[in-house]
Amino acid sequence: MDNVRPVVLITGASGGIGAAVTRAVHAAGWPVSLLDLSPEPLQVLSDKLQASRPRSVLTHSGDAASPETVTAWLGRTVEEFGEIAGLVNIAGHFKSVPITELSVAEIDEALSANLRTAIMCCRIVCVPLLRQGRGSIVNFASTAGQYGSISPAAHYAAAKGGVIALTKSLARELSPRGVRVNAVSPGPVDTAGLHSGSAAGQADVASRTLLGRLGTPAEIANCVVFLLSDDSSFVTGHVLQVNGGSLL
Repeated sequence: MDNVRPVVLITGASGGIGAAVTRAVHAAGWPVSLLDLSPEPLQVLSDKLQASRPRSVLTHSGDAASPETVTAWLGRTVEEFGEIAGLVNIAGHFKSVPITELSVAEIDEALSANLRTAIMCCRIVCVPLLRQGRGSIVNFASTAGQYGSISPAAHYAAAKGGVIALTKSLARELSPRGVRVNAVSPGPVDTAGLHSGSAAGQADVASRTLLGRLGTPAEIANCVVFLLSDDSSFVTGHVLQVNGGSLL
């Protein structure tokens, strides 16, 4: 594929926030390579994006926690696009379970979906980034990982806290070699998952922000574009809180 700009790899690309990030990154001019568990929503998203800019999207289905999946995805991406601009790790899973009712399977699921995915993708994708001597990695943390989960989800908060530690450690390790590593930490965002709860519950969540409302996926996506771009060229090891002032 003939593209002026290098490619951005995005995991969890077809979810509510993932799709918004994908659209924003693509609108900013980067070609995108998308990874998610199911191929169908990826294809729908790809078709919409490529209607405006053909040959600018690659899709790959599979588990971002699997080294085989990530290696195959990276190989296809480099073959199609060449240079890599950055990696955005959005893949994750949230389930509220009190600690006394938490099963071993649910612990493993939370750690794999939210932490192992980020570690695996960073480990594999940083190889060509370091070879290039430039690039930007953006991980997805959470206010739960910074302050603890408001709903019973200590396993999820622990995984996201791990993402924050991963981000800061990799910034120390990779930034001297030209690769910046940052994280976005969203607060309450207006997504389908939030709408599965009651209207009263949604209003309560929104009231916890200083702005008195939920964030939008587009507002999260705009911050990702900033961290990928040269506008943030002197920013690394930072956790950007995009939460409307909640938990200030």
